[in-house]
Amino acid sequence: MTLDDPEARLRDTLESLASTVVPSPETTYTKARSEWQRRDRRRRLVMLVIAVLIVAAADVVGLWALHSLAEPDRPPRKERIDVIVQP
Repeated sequence: MTLDDPEARLRDTLESLASTVVPSPETTYTKARSEWQRRDRRRRLVMLVIAVLIVAAADVVGLWALHSLAEPDRPPRKERIDVIVQP
């Protein structure tokens, strides 16, 4: 190997670095994956609950507004009204 060959120097450096790496146990990946899936399910559930609450609140406000703006029914008259039909 010459000093002018950067590919050979890089290859040797990476090989020596790779020989010092210790692989992690399989359970670490499994634990991390299950934790991520749990967080993802929780996030989706929280977003679903928030969306349902927003829609329910909007429905309640809309129904309240429709009810409060409607005119109340007039009470029936107590006086008698005769209908006259002309021939």
